[in-house]
Amino acid sequence: MKHVLIINRYDDIFSNYNLYINSDEFYMSFITLKGKEKHINPKYCLNVKKLDELKSKDVLDAAIEINERDHVDLVIAHSEYDLDSAAMIRDALGISGAKIEDNELHRNKVLMKSTLMKSNVPFPMFKKLQSKDDIYKFISEYKYPCIIKPEVGAASEGVYKIFSHDDIPSMESVEGLQIEQFIDGDIYHVDAIISCDDMPYFKVSKYINTCLDFRYKVPLGSFTIDDLSVNERLKKLAFNVADLLRINNQAMHLEIIEHDDEFYFLEIGARVGGGEIPFVAYNNEGVDLFELWTKVSLGKNVDTVKTKVTGFLMVPNPFESGYQFADGFQLEHPNITYQKLNLNGENIGFSYDDIPAIVHFEGENSIEVRDAIVQCMSLVSSAIIPLTYEVGSHG
Repeated sequence: MKHVLIINRYDDIFSNYNLYINSDEFYMSFITLKGKEKHINPKYCLNVKKLDELKSKDVLDAAIEINERDHVDLVIAHSEYDLDSAAMIRDALGISGAKIEDNELHRNKVLMKSTLMKSNVPFPMFKKLQSKDDIYKFISEYKYPCIIKPEVGAASEGVYKIFSHDDIPSMESVEGLQIEQFIDGDIYHVDAIISCDDMPYFKVSKYINTCLDFRYKVPLGSFTIDDLSVNERLKKLAFNVADLLRINNQAMHLEIIEHDDEFYFLEIGARVGGGEIPFVAYNNEGVDLFELWTKVSLGKNVDTVKTKVTGFLMVPNPFESGYQFADGFQLEHPNITYQKLNLNGENIGFSYDDIPAIVHFEGENSIEVRDAIVQCMSLVSSAIIPLTYEVGSHG
């Protein structure tokens, strides 16, 4: 039997590999973050290595040690933060799958767009920053607004939208940064599982507001696009991009901007999309995207999934202090399939989880779900007020 090495960071519902991998077909070993081994049963594992932190060098050393005892055939890592480590292990041990060079194409925004320059896929013009002068040279050519962002990053962390000279952030170094055109338009995301040049799971959605807006305390929504012509165009684009960036037998989260009926590549991740994307698929469609990703990674066939028209809403704390919901607030709508309201809280930092409201939706068509999200976004936002403290409650 083949031996699968799993890099495990979490202990949520998408981390129970006993449900994904048949122990009669594969041996399993784990390198896991200490304290996150809830779903790991040592009786059914060849090796379990617990680490205080999943630093790439430590993970690689642990993998080499495990491989010396029991030859490793495959490596699985589902967190974006562990994809580099998995690629390093595959390179070091000669294991099939995404190597360091492949992984950089899926992680580094400059490299991915540089690769697409050899194709007919449109994308915003960009430049890797070597000095701060490059910012002003780029702006003189492409004008405001523009975007400064890390070459490698996620969840819009470290991203700046520049409208004028005053918006350019002060920085000691521009190392690891790029600048790109801002293209005005709707942002779509394509979530797919790619297996042997097929996409057994394929879904197109459109954002309401943006991930960058969400980081600045603006609600974020997303709803499925059921327009067949849009789906056909974006599926063709997704296949083209996946081929150019060497993504196969993997999950894919692709973001695209529509401007003047043209679809522009924004960025891609060879992973399951973040936020509520996997939870909506799981709760509304009965599909575990991490299970499908695991299966195609192991060379298993995956049946085509019939997706549904769904959506989600995430509402962050809009204040620079604690929040609470107005007394008696209840959220009701016929298209809601799940809701989690945190009635009060003090978190003012970025989070996908510790926020006032998370809501899932399902409907007959895109317009119905979009309208439900917009309506609920307004209701929730108007019901969130600054947190009031009782006298003496803080000391």
